[in-house]
Amino acid sequence: MSSSVTPESSTIKIVVAGGNYAGLNAMQHLYSSLLANDPKTAASPRPNVEITLIDRRDGFIHCIGLTRGLTEPEFGADLWVQYSTVSWLQHPSIRIVLGTVAEITADKVLLSNGDSFGFDYLLIALGLSRFAPIGLRSSTKAEYIEEIAESHALIQSAQSVAIVGGGAVGLELAADIKSDFPEKQVTLIHSRALPVPGPFKDEFRHMVVDILQEIGVDVVLGERVVAQTPESGDMSYGRTKHSPMPETVGTMSSNAELTLASGRTIRADLAIRCLGTLNKCDLLQLPLAADIFGDDGIAVKDTMQIDSEHYPNIYACGDICSRALVKLAGVGMYGAYIAARNISRSVLATGKLEDGDRYPSQLMLLLGKDHFALQLGDEIWEKERTREHVHKDMGLLKCVEVMSLHKEPEYVSLD
Repeated sequence: MSSSVTPESSTIKIVVAGGNYAGLNAMQHLYSSLLANDPKTAASPRPNVEITLIDRRDGFIHCIGLTRGLTEPEFGADLWVQYSTVSWLQHPSIRIVLGTVAEITADKVLLSNGDSFGFDYLLIALGLSRFAPIGLRSSTKAEYIEEIAESHALIQSAQSVAIVGGGAVGLELAADIKSDFPEKQVTLIHSRALPVPGPFKDEFRHMVVDILQEIGVDVVLGERVVAQTPESGDMSYGRTKHSPMPETVGTMSSNAELTLASGRTIRADLAIRCLGTLNKCDLLQLPLAADIFGDDGIAVKDTMQIDSEHYPNIYACGDICSRALVKLAGVGMYGAYIAARNISRSVLATGKLEDGDRYPSQLMLLLGKDHFALQLGDEIWEKERTREHVHKDMGLLKCVEVMSLHKEPEYVSLD
């Protein structure tokens, strides 16, 4: 189902709420379809279009590398690419607004500072919220460099570190700390019998445990932390009526004592809790589509339109969607590609919207510099086969290239 098209003489307003993997990739494909010059005509297909990117950060952050960015701040500094350095984002029909989305209605996006932006088409790419230090409070690169330096100092000064949570972030953080600081006592605590939640095989989970133990991480499984002294900020999150942005709330506690359900206590110079994410569906005020918002995100069609006939001009992609069981950067980028092409098709009136493909669940874990594990669908890959897809920079250059951050995107026809 295509949405209505604004007359050729009118300026069509497209808003992309949220940047990073999904939002920025959508911007690239909107540019390619609507603003890049067609070689045949030496003009853009749709000059009367205004594309606004709303992001609380002034750049792209390669989140995949953040755990290593905390242990190696020089590496971490390169993970942030400022929008001001991306040439095509300076196009006169593109506007970048730095701000935090407070509410989304059927016809506008409201920011926490009171500004609002109307739209003809909206793409929601707000992602998920995480507590610090993986969730970043910074809005500028300079602030970010200071932020990771603060976290690094705490990690560097600790002789013992306890990581609570056996999801991807906790596993990779434990591995990066032990790999960069082999003399430290690093303990990973997970409440279930095996780590790695999601649709993965126990064989894969055992492989991950074996790798962690091989590099020297003490893995404690089947033990839930029932008390921690002192508490970290995330432990009291939500107890007050107006909770702060999760990224401003810390999960690190110095000189911590953790009590497990069995009665065992673990003392650590530094405890870091890595216990999941928070979705942002409560920002959406779309009463005619209330049933499409759940704990796992927004339900979307294969076209990446939100799954409601009442709002055909509103799309969503990335981690805020319930489309994928496992939230991955690549899945978000692909959804953004489909959404951007379909918005462009509607703007240019070039016919039927296209459906995106669905891919099997997958997970690659980068466990320090020399160890990794990959399950794709039902297949667990061997180490040497996986090695071919592992990059020393944790995929930063690949993302920069794919999203054209250092080059001009070429025109793409939708005919």
